[in-house]
This record gives sequence, structure tokens and C-alpha cells, in this order.
Amino acid sequence: MKRTIIAIILLIVSGSPLYKTPGAERSLESMESGKTYVLIVGGINKNSKERLAKDHAVMGLRRFILDNAGVESDRLSVLVDRESSVRKDLIISMAGNLKEQIDRFAATVNTGDRFIFYYMGQANIVSDTLRLNLPGPDITHKQLAEWINGIKASSMLIVLDCPGAGLAVKAVTGQGRIVIGACTADQHYSTQFSKYFVPALVDESSDVDEDGRISLLEAFTSASRSVDDFYRLQSLLTTETPVLEDNADGVPSRQPWRYKQNKMDGQVASRFFLSIK
Repeated sequence: MKRTIIAIILLIVSGSPLYKTPGAERSLESMESGKTYVLIVGGINKNSKERLAKDHAVMGLRRFILDNAGVESDRLSVLVDRESSVRKDLIISMAGNLKEQIDRFAATVNTGDRFIFYYMGQANIVSDTLRLNLPGPDITHKQLAEWINGIKASSMLIVLDCPGAGLAVKAVTGQGRIVIGACTADQHYSTQFSKYFVPALVDESSDVDEDGRISLLEAFTSASRSVDDFYRLQSLLTTETPVLEDNADGVPSRQPWRYKQNKMDGQVASRFFLSIK
């Protein structure tokens, strides 16, 4: 009888959330010590005004990653169009260069690390295939998915700020991945998303729950509402609806901030923080 009681007590203690097995401690340590790797890609923008806006967003994101996200420069790669105003000392975003950088990350990034891929630029849809417009040959969303799948990071953020971005979501989604598209698959016009999303990452007004940190979901929510305001104040037809997918079903949500009510996308993004400050 005494042995039975002791066994029951041990089962209760080991099942308690306050009890940490040696394996769980090692798992937590590896998550905390994991590094973040970032690849920012600026594609073609034939409109000079749009190109300047994207260049500004690229450099703003670069500053944020280096200054606020604790990423060392050797873990960050920035590729831009050869017509970019910020191309000095940066890699040209040709398909071959992009593949080379992704292969470099694939050889470096470990399972416990995080990987962020962020594309800003033009794209077009041909035969149900999204083509990211780069200097020289374009790449398709299926090629991008295949290349990124070679990176072992168990946590990924993939942002596609381009026309028709929603079409690529299903191909690049997966366990442990958050995928953000600037618009749905059937919206084919130029996007404004990064213009608002990048500043939202450091804007205190984005911190809705006032916990002193801005989650990815909070930044996305702020940017989405700013995009809506842009079209409303300009009395323009809304041609851009940002979407987010983080539950690995490949179906993005237009309102992930309602994840508690809808039981859909948004929960993972609400716990994902880029800034360490």
C-alpha cells in the first residue's frame, strides 16, 4: 500500500507544470540561447516613388534588426535591386545571389535558431504562380518555399510585402512558422504594408496590452489598421488586405487579433517578439 501511495505522489509531482525534467530544462536553455538570422530582400520597383518608399522601409528594418533585435551583422543579409538608392555595399537581389544567401543560412542555422525572411517589392501572378520580380530572372513562390525548406530553424517568420502575396502562404507555411502577406491572393496592386509595419515594431502605441513589449501580432494589427486608414482617408478602393498564418493549416487570417474568439491564426504571433529591448 505504501509503495502504491508513493508511486501516485510521484506521478502527480512529475505531471505538475512546476516540475521540470532535465530534458525540459535543456530544451528551454537551447531556446533561450538560440540565435536569430535575417534575410531582407528588396525586389524590383519600377515606380520611382514606390522604390524610394521600399528603400526607406528596407533600411528602417535593417536598423531595427541590428539595433533592437540583437542580431549581429554577420547574421543579417540585405539584398536590393540594382536601381535601389541604398544599393551601396549591399548585395544585388538577383535570383542566384538570393539562392546563395539562403544556402549560406542553411549551412549555418541550427534547429534551435530563428530565421526571418522579408521580401519587399513587386510581384505578378502567372498561371496561379506568384513570381517575385528580381533583377534578371524572377523566382516563383514554389522555388522560394523549396529553398527555405533547407533551413533547419524550428521558428521562422516569413513576410511577403508584394502584390498577390496571399497566393504563396500555403506553400511556405509549416510548423513553427509565421507567414505574413501584405495582401490576399486576388489583390494584385502595389502594397503599402511595410511603410506601416516597420515603424509599428518600435511604436509604443502598438503595445496594446501595455506589457512593455511589442509582439509580432501587435505590430501586424497596428499596420493593418494603418493600411485601412490610408485607403479610407485617400477615398480609394481598398486593394490591400494584410493576412497572417501561424497555425500551419495554410489558410491565412485577415483578423488574427481575434484568435481567442475565432480559434484560428494569431496565438503564435502574439508570443513572438523581435525586439530584445
